[in-house]
Amino acid sequence: MTNPTNKVNFITRILISCSGASFELLKNCPRFEITKYTSIGMTIVFTAILAVVSSFFALSIVFDSLPLNISLAFLWGAIIFNLDRYIISSMRSSNNKWNDLVKAIPRFIIAIIIALIISKPMEIQIFKTEINSYLKIENTNLISDVDKKYSNLLEDNTIKKNNTEQQYSQLLLIREQYYQEYKCECDGTCGTKKRGRGIECFSKKEKYETFQEELRTEKSKRDAALTKLADDEALIRTQMQAEKQMLKASLSYGLMDQIRALNRLDSSSSLFIVLMFVMIEIAPILTKIMSSKGPYENLILEYEKKFEVNYLKALDNLDHERVKNKKLKEMSTRFEIKSKEKQIQDIVKQDAYDRYEKIRTDLENKISKN
Repeated sequence: MTNPTNKVNFITRILISCSGASFELLKNCPRFEITKYTSIGMTIVFTAILAVVSSFFALSIVFDSLPLNISLAFLWGAIIFNLDRYIISSMRSSNNKWNDLVKAIPRFIIAIIIALIISKPMEIQIFKTEINSYLKIENTNLISDVDKKYSNLLEDNTIKKNNTEQQYSQLLLIREQYYQEYKCECDGTCGTKKRGRGIECFSKKEKYETFQEELRTEKSKRDAALTKLADDEALIRTQMQAEKQMLKASLSYGLMDQIRALNRLDSSSSLFIVLMFVMIEIAPILTKIMSSKGPYENLILEYEKKFEVNYLKALDNLDHERVKNKKLKEMSTRFEIKSKEKQIQDIVKQDAYDRYEKIRTDLENKISKN
């Protein structure tokens, strides 16, 4: 019988429906039972709202379309709402709490997975500044790695330039030495100490002039080598700038990048948010487990037993009808067989009578002729 004190408003009806409970049964329960399931329904609604907000933040990172993000966010929220509602409505309380706890373990696992999925986008939004700073530092390090890679090539190029210049400078020193020996010999200040253009003077002059010609050839080689090294340096710098530009263009703050950055930040704050979402998600399950077996649970069991009894009665009636129909079918079959037998007997009798009449007629004909 309906409890007259259990008059509820429209919002309470909606929350009871969100909890997965039957309002028709709760009308017959005490007021505290309605309050309990209203609270469970409100928790499920809040979880669905958080799922909508969280998925909207996540989708905003992936898609640029606001209508699409809103539509998909509400779709995800509806999925989470329906799943939570099913988890709570499928639970049954009993007098054995340990048994209820063991039965609820799969539901706890599902609830924790849902909480982890919902919490990640919210964490990303909360720690957005820290994540962006981390990604910018990471991108700067990547560009710095490019600089280090090409700096080695530029350093090798500079070393080759310096070596080429040093080799040429040494040749210039040798030329200067040959020139001083030549001038000194011709002036008579060294060597043979004979002033004038003697054999030694001409020999050292020839040696100096020959080396001067070789030096011109070496200068051409040096200039060609320096030109090539300058071209190589320009090419290296061009490649370095191109790789930097390509790296900057390819760098993006996608969802997976932000999740990866979030996992590398300080985990204590992130863990607190995850635990908060887990607690919100498992709160209805804990409420069901910690609550004693109430009137609503008893009414459910009563209606389930009534349904089972009616179902068994229907099965018995169905079996009775099936047996009755079977017997009627057997009787009909026997009657049909007897009817067929009688028809066959009548046919046999008629055939024997016809043969008898024919034989009798033939005999009478023979007797009349004689």
